Amino acid sequence: MGGSKLFHIKLIFAFAVTLLLTLSIFSFLRVNNLLRTSEMVNHTNVIKLELESIFSRIKDADSEQRGFVLTKDTVYISQFKHSLKDIASRLHKLDVLTKDNYSQQRNIEDLRWVINKRVIHMQDVIKDTQLKPDQKITKERWLEARAIMDEIKLQTNKMMNEESFLLKLRTKSFTEESTFTPLFTIFLTICSIIIMIAAYYGISRELRVSNRLRSDLEESKKELLDANIGLEEKNSSLAKMNKELESFTYISSHDLQEPLRKIQTFISRIIDVDDEKLSDNGKSYLKRTQDAANRMQGLIRDLLAYSRLNVEIFPIENTNLKLMVAEVESELEEEILNSKAEIIVKGEPDVKIIISQFRQLLTNLISNSLKFSNPDIPPQIVIENVSVNGNELPFEDSNQSQRYSRITISDNGIGFDPQYKTRIFEVFQRLHVAKEYPGTGIGLAIVKKIVENHNGFIAANSQPNGGAVFTIYLPC
Repeated sequence: MGGSKLFHIKLIFAFAVTLLLTLSIFSFLRVNNLLRTSEMVNHTNVIKLELESIFSRIKDADSEQRGFVLTKDTVYISQFKHSLKDIASRLHKLDVLTKDNYSQQRNIEDLRWVINKRVIHMQDVIKDTQLKPDQKITKERWLEARAIMDEIKLQTNKMMNEESFLLKLRTKSFTEESTFTPLFTIFLTICSIIIMIAAYYGISRELRVSNRLRSDLEESKKELLDANIGLEEKNSSLAKMNKELESFTYISSHDLQEPLRKIQTFISRIIDVDDEKLSDNGKSYLKRTQDAANRMQGLIRDLLAYSRLNVEIFPIENTNLKLMVAEVESELEEEILNSKAEIIVKGEPDVKIIISQFRQLLTNLISNSLKFSNPDIPPQIVIENVSVNGNELPFEDSNQSQRYSRITISDNGIGFDPQYKTRIFEVFQRLHVAKEYPGTGIGLAIVKKIVENHNGFIAANSQPNGGAVFTIYLPC
């Protein structure tokens, strides 16, 4: 063997080893990035589950306090104290989980404050009941308790929405990583094979020693197979972690139904025992509460399905738009009566929608119209559904051959500056002072997300003091 051939062999070998090491490093970095992204998604889900658990335990404590007031059974006191300890423990855990999020740290302080306010109120009620067992708790105190619970729910929802926004971003990143990593693995395999083939022929031309060459190739192949097995094991581990996370989410969400069952049980007990003592309004309010609990159970079932299935496989059904608007009117009956609002439904009755999500969309838009109404003019909300061709849509990425349902929701409210017609669909974007028009600033962002889940489009138009028009296009 000449010196030139030996040099060529060393050069080919060094080049092949360098490329393989480089590709291995890229593969390690890609898998490591996928693991880190998965951990971030898991971290966000854990925070959401803790928030749900805290709110659930607060409702448990509320139910136990009410149980004691109704029955004077001291067992409820023991359960109540246990719930308070669990709430404090979960708040501390939540504080640790969000230590790297300044915004959520401030939100936790607000949540802790309003929870302490509710706990003090419940302890005062229990104390008064123990001192004066025969004295009934006044309506004003119950209403005060309800108001505090609403504050807790609002603050919890605020934190949940912020985590949902983070989860959306992290899930998108994780999905992209999960899609790209297998492709990158295939690319590495192909590159490795190409490198081995090139090294084989290069060394064959230089050495003419086939036995030694075959031995080197078998060893390289074994190393490559070991590397692929390692990648497969890591991918399998990630799949197992995701499956366990889905199972954990399902179980935790399922536990949310327990407080609802307690609410329904206590309402049924009141109706059965005190039916003759209740006024017609009282019976009506209790019936509405039961209906609301039933709707909540339906919502939890949808959330359970959402945690296990992709958005794309939610059932899209033909639905009567007028009947759906009537359901939303029933839910918003008090606000509609107070504002003397008129809701008009026109056009074609049938739409193809995801029922649970589109009901939320209508609720958000109608609530917005009621909230931002002109105080001097009774609100008038017009909902119209018309079928149009895809080439009539003002969106470049619409399907020109597709038929769409164009649903417009217009009102005669205070409107907004048209320069904000895109910004209003962003998360946490507000155009008005919170004291004048309360809200979380995510209602229209939810509306846009629901429309996107339908593969549709949405646009908004308005003028100050000239009302607002929201136009939704859904495939039909």
